[in-house]
Amino acid sequence: MEYKTSIHPSTGKTKEMLEKVWNLRLPYDALKKDLVDIHPTESTFKLMLEKARHHANRCMQDAFNQAKERWDKSHKPPDFKLGDLVLV
Repeated sequence: MEYKTSIHPSTGKTKEMLEKVWNLRLPYDALKKDLVDIHPTESTFKLMLEKARHHANRCMQDAFNQAKERWDKSHKPPDFKLGDLVLV
């Protein structure tokens, strides 16, 4: 698929554009463009890593909050009192 959608230096167009007059839509075309650049240059590499790290932290925090909400829905605090016998 990459061969059909890559721009050729001799024509300046993709193989699909020359054969069918339209480009294929691949699954990665639908990805969010603001997350991470695929081929970073040296000057934007640090920015890309910071953006990826921030996105990963946000995803981890969202997952933590979702797990906490699920736990809080079903968890009931124990009703032990001082002096009760419990199995440890």
